[in-house]
Amino acid sequence: MTMRTYESLPTAAARIGVSVKTIRRRIAEGVLPVYRCGRILRLDPEDVDAMFSRYPQWTTSESHSAGRRSARPAS
Repeated sequence: MTMRTYESLPTAAARIGVSVKTIRRRIAEGVLPVYRCGRILRLDPEDVDAMFSRYPQWTTSESHSAGRRSARPAS
């Protein structure tokens, strides 16, 4: 049997690079489940990781880049 691990709100926030306030917002929105033992709140790291979704990659084909302007100023 594997032992489940939990992390505190500040630990989860630091690990993913957001503020504790953002973590609390996600809990209030119902996006992030929280586990309570008395007054202590804990998060499952897998639930925290599941908040993220993969963003579609941009294609770098010639047809998409042909219409873009050059970043260099004209001389």
